[in-house]
Amino acid sequence: MINETTQISGLLVNGSIPLSVTVNAATNWIQYVMSAIIALVSTFGIFLILYFPQISATFTSGKLKKLTKITGKNIVMIKHTQQDLFSASMIDQDCLRKMSRIMNKMNGQDFDLILHTPGGDIFSSIAVSRLIKQYPGNIRAIIPLYSMSGGSLLALSCKELLMTPNACLGPIDPQLGNLFKYGSSKSWNEIVKFKGKKAEDQTISFAMMGNQYTKSIANHLNLIIDFGLGDKERNNLVKFLTGGDIEHAYPLTITDLNKFGLKVHTLSNESFLKSLSKIVSSKGKEGVTYYKIGEKLFSKD
Repeated sequence: MINETTQISGLLVNGSIPLSVTVNAATNWIQYVMSAIIALVSTFGIFLILYFPQISATFTSGKLKKLTKITGKNIVMIKHTQQDLFSASMIDQDCLRKMSRIMNKMNGQDFDLILHTPGGDIFSSIAVSRLIKQYPGNIRAIIPLYSMSGGSLLALSCKELLMTPNACLGPIDPQLGNLFKYGSSKSWNEIVKFKGKKAEDQTISFAMMGNQYTKSIANHLNLIIDFGLGDKERNNLVKFLTGGDIEHAYPLTITDLNKFGLKVHTLSNESFLKSLSKIVSSKGKEGVTYYKIGEKLFSKD
């Protein structure tokens, strides 16, 4: 291997210091290639950060498009599966903002709402529930596997409820606390009763807040739940969902919901069930995604 080397010598800097410059052409070529590779990788990384959510949403919308061919309806999906050490995807203000924008795009047309979520914060869940209830078109809730807590609130806000044979809803009693102390509204009240005057100020505060949240959620549920229930049936259901007598993760199956008088349609179309299972189990886009019949997949949302 021959290295081409050029030397420049005998020059003076400031009139006294000899200067010798050696240029290695092979070394310069390798450095150029390495710099180009690093620049390419960096550019690709920035591209992924900026455009991955949109690319992911496009692929997810493509999957939802297949479902619309079976149902003939527009589809919106709320999917929350990401669980981190100190955070998790859930129904929050970002979800509220996206649902508001997407529902405006639907222009009152009927759509199916696929729910796959553990729930979220109380304010956002109630706000999205109101959007659903006030929507002029018909919204059917589809539960592939679970829609717990705030997700159950959204499901019960719809006009129809469709569930797979193994799907479930869950209680809607408020959960509150901090990193070190966390529990249901009822549990905080029980602690206050047990400790009496020895209860800490924070415990008493959580108990009071829990009572307020429970009342607000119960009042809201009484306003939004329909499904042809009578007043007595509705009151029994609301009390069961918000009372805190069962654990917050208790799975309410189709059989359980039928006992309260709720009419639930069981999904049985095998093709639809397989496509639905693939969508919720894939590592696709978290949050809110939609597909509107006739709209291009490459959407700005």
